[in-house]
This record gives sequence, C-alpha cells and structure tokens, in this order.
Amino acid sequence: MNKKQITGICIAVLLIAIYLGVKIYASNIAEENVNKAIDRAANVADINYKKVSVDLPGMDVRISDIFISSVNTTEKIKIDEIIIHDIDGKSDIPAFLSISCNGVELNIKDFVEEAKGLKALGYNDKIMLNLNADYAYDKEKKELDIKKIGLKADEAGEISVSFRLGNINPGINEIAALFFTFPQIIFHEAKIKYEDNSLTERLMTLESQKKQTNLKDFKQSLIQKVEKEIEKEKDDLVKKALIQIKNFLENPEKLSISASPSKPYSLGDILRVDDPRNLIGLLNIQIKS
Repeated sequence: MNKKQITGICIAVLLIAIYLGVKIYASNIAEENVNKAIDRAANVADINYKKVSVDLPGMDVRISDIFISSVNTTEKIKIDEIIIHDIDGKSDIPAFLSISCNGVELNIKDFVEEAKGLKALGYNDKIMLNLNADYAYDKEKKELDIKKIGLKADEAGEISVSFRLGNINPGINEIAALFFTFPQIIFHEAKIKYEDNSLTERLMTLESQKKQTNLKDFKQSLIQKVEKEIEKEKDDLVKKALIQIKNFLENPEKLSISASPSKPYSLGDILRVDDPRNLIGLLNIQIKS
C-alpha cells in the first residue's frame, strides 16, 4: 500500500468521523428542541417517542415511534415517524414549516361517533394515514403561502390542498381578531388535487344500498343527472366543469380543482357573490379529471 492510498484511507476515515460527530451532535440538539416542544404541549397532550435522529446533509429531523394522547383520555394515536424538513425555530408561530407524518394509525373503535359510518364504508379495524404540510409566511408582504397540506389514507385516496392568501396578520394577539378581519383577507389562488383509491366506489356503493339498487344503476343515474345539467347549461365555463365531473363519475381516478383569478379578490367580495355559478368565472375555476 503506497502513501497515496494510505493518505486516501485516512482522509476517508476522518470524513466519516466528522460526519458521525456532526450527526450525533445535531441529533442531541434536535432531541433537546423536541423535548422543549413536548413540554410546551404538556397541558393539552401526552407525547412520547422512541428516538430522534438527523439526516445529513439535508438536516431533516426524524422522530420515531410516537404515541400521542389527550390529557383527558387513555386512547393513544401511534405515528411511525414525524419528519421535520424545515422549520422557523426563532418564532412562537413558525413563519415557515415543512413536515411529514408517516404511518398515523387510527383505531376505528376510538372514534365512537364516526365508527358506524366508517364501518359502513368497509373500514372495520384501523386506518393508516400519511400527513404532510408545507407553508411559508412573508411578513413584509403579509402573504401566507400554503404550498401543500396533504392527506393520504390507505384503501381510500389522497388529497392535497394549496393556496395563497394576502393581508394575513398571524401574530398571537391577532388570532382572535382574525375572525373580524376575515372579509379583508385577499385570495390569490388555490388548488385541490384528489387521487382515488376505492373511496369513491365505497361511497357510491353505500348510497346505492340506501336506495335499494345496485352500484351500476346508481352510478348511471348520477351520470344521467349531470348530463341533463350539461344539456341545459348555457354558460361555457360551467358546462366544461360539469363535463369533467361527469368524466370523473365514469372513471373515478383523479380530480383537480384550481382557482386562479385574473386579479386578487377579498374573501368579503367572494362571499357576496349570490350565485355560486358566477364564482367559476370570477375565480377562473378549472376542473380536470
């Protein structure tokens, strides 16, 4: 083994040692911050976890095997892992946050009021969820950009929502006042995406049973109702939207709804629109299946 090879091995070992040292240090700092956050939430929830680690070089913080329960109940929600991709750690209310919650386990029996409806849809034991959120707040512009709020449920489907709002003041003292300033909030754009994984068929099956008919006939009756609305509709934008809804009923795989008005509108102006059909043109609503 020559000097260059020995030097190369030594450099590699040094880099690995530095990497592990930084990772262990970062993990310890991350765990300390996680524990502080849990202490702050102690009045409303009991939170336990197994491990905190940091992924380098991205510096994602992973919290593994989490159990959460309300202080007034014994039922616990299990989460396989929470990944904090990015967070504003300097503010009481983070100005930006990107987080994923994977493997959220919900026991049907714990949801007394909803259990009957969930079982009617064919969910009898547990539902596994993945949740994620990504947002940023621009203090100077007073704009809140919800890049994504997502929910994925096994044997149901996946939905994600994104939107951008202006004239937002999210300070702690203004939370109560937000209700009164709601009409002044500015709407810029929004989008909803849905990917089906049996939920639509489960819902239609349940409704067909209530009407004492089979799924095929019930589905066809829905499509025929939409077709009648398409025939008598005079507004082109509304007609296009109805056609996409019909397409989704025929083949329920994907559906997206977007709103991108030519100029921003206040929520007060939007709420004052009498006919919901007029919102399609006002907000430039597009529906695609």
